[in-house]
Amino acid sequence: MASLTDLFAAIGALILGSGAIAFGLFKVLGEKWLNAKFEERLAEYKHAQQKEIEQLRFRINALMDRTTKLHQHEFEVLPEAWSRLNDAFAHTNYVVSPIQTYPDLNRMTEDHINEYLKKTPLQEWEKAELMGQTDKTKFFRKQIFWHRLSDARAACREHHTYLKKSGIFVPANVREKFYELDTLMWDALGEQEVNEEMELIPRMREKIDAFRQKGPELLKALEQQVQTRLWDAQSIEQGRP
Repeated sequence: MASLTDLFAAIGALILGSGAIAFGLFKVLGEKWLNAKFEERLAEYKHAQQKEIEQLRFRINALMDRTTKLHQHEFEVLPEAWSRLNDAFAHTNYVVSPIQTYPDLNRMTEDHINEYLKKTPLQEWEKAELMGQTDKTKFFRKQIFWHRLSDARAACREHHTYLKKSGIFVPANVREKFYELDTLMWDALGEQEVNEEMELIPRMREKIDAFRQKGPELLKALEQQVQTRLWDAQSIEQGRP
């Protein structure tokens, strides 16, 4: 019995020792496996994060590049549109103004008239026809109106065409002001043309008065908007806030 007891005790000790060894090996190998898996997952996570950061950086750079280019176009278009608008506005205002000045050709000598007509846009046939008129001043006033109207319409047309082609680079709220003034000018010139063509008395004044009353106020408001946009665009181009 004693021998059996010793045998079982030895077997038990062997089993416990083997289990301890196995547990120790499992623990060491398990930690290495877990560490390896952790490092693997961490590397994958870092790679995914880096890839996402690179994509985000690319999108931001592309957006900034696009924004800078748009502001650059706006910075070029706005001054030109503003310049053309002012030319058109000045010509229109001159044509529809109730105060017009003309020289009294009836009081001039023939040489004086010829010298003066050289500085006018009248065609040679108009000058020749004028010299045969009894009331030279009236004829001159009638003819010079059409030249002034033509100049005003040419200026309005240049502004309108430029705005149509390049207005896409101008913010909508600013572009609307340009078009509002554009409409006022065309309407006023059209009404003045009818007045002159039909020799209406009293003359139509609705469109002309709308231009003369609303035009200067709209032009001033637009000037402030253009200045603000130009300074903002300049700040972005120079990297200032």
